[in-house]
Amino acid sequence: MAKSYLAVILGIGLGGLLSVAGQKHLNQRAIETCRAQPDYHRIVTLTSWVGDAKACMHIRYLGQ
Repeated sequence: MAKSYLAVILGIGLGGLLSVAGQKHLNQRAIETCRAQPDYHRIVTLTSWVGDAKACMHIRYLGQ
């Protein structure tokens, strides 16, 4: 029974760490993609449970 709980706890911890690493990679990709776009794109930061999530948005959607 204790091994089951340990496996679940380790799985959740490992999954959380992989999610954080994946989010950092996606943030870097969003920054690189946004820099390649014309001047009317901006990087927007959203807060999530993993940390800050970055997205590249057209300024048309930011003014509303």
